[in-house]
Amino acid sequence: MEQRTWNRNNLALDVEIRLWRPNGEEVLRCKTLDVSLGGAELLTYDVEFPRHRVLEIHFPHLSEKGIKQPRILGKFIRKTDSGIAIQFRKANNETLKQLHTVITRDKMLKSKISRIKHAMAG
Repeated sequence: MEQRTWNRNNLALDVEIRLWRPNGEEVLRCKTLDVSLGGAELLTYDVEFPRHRVLEIHFPHLSEKGIKQPRILGKFIRKTDSGIAIQFRKANNETLKQLHTVITRDKMLKSKISRIKHAMAG
């Protein structure tokens, strides 16, 4: 059984991935399929990534929250059926705090919607 430090949360957030290739810098815009405070699975439309390459992960949504540099350094871990899995390696505390807030609010909203649906069905 797989053991994780952080729980995964199905959450679609806009993400910009900056990576450095031999021919220069590349920015990829994609969405998260799931996210935790330790990493994320990204929908990447068959973009090739070298394993363990350092990436800069930027969440534009957090910029809207007023965080000066809402970015996380991470690395590509593996290819998945829908994209790639990345592991977060370094982030400032404010970025992680705001990411945690976004995850928590999403979980609360999903729970509330589920309760409403259950009440309407019953």
